[in-house]
Amino acid sequence: MVIDCYDTYATGHDGSILHFDVVVAAGTLKGIVEHVAAQFAGGHSPEVEAELSCRVSAAQANVTAEHRIELKRQGFAIVEKTSRKKLAA
Repeated sequence: MVIDCYDTYATGHDGSILHFDVVVAAGTLKGIVEHVAAQFAGGHSPEVEAELSCRVSAAQANVTAEHRIELKRQGFAIVEKTSRKKLAA
């Protein structure tokens, strides 16, 4: 299986900045990736920026076995990069 990894930033429901990868099957539309990211971030209308960072085989990807299972089960996996960071006032 070939996958796409999207480097993603989103604004959380509490105003925090989230940094995570959205891992999907290769060729998944960016709009779908952004929708998945928005659902993960929560809130009414979170801002989302997603950029394709790599396309690799699932075996070569830097994702855990759990993430591979999520990818197969639900069509995507979220790989958190950092904990939530509060926006500056």
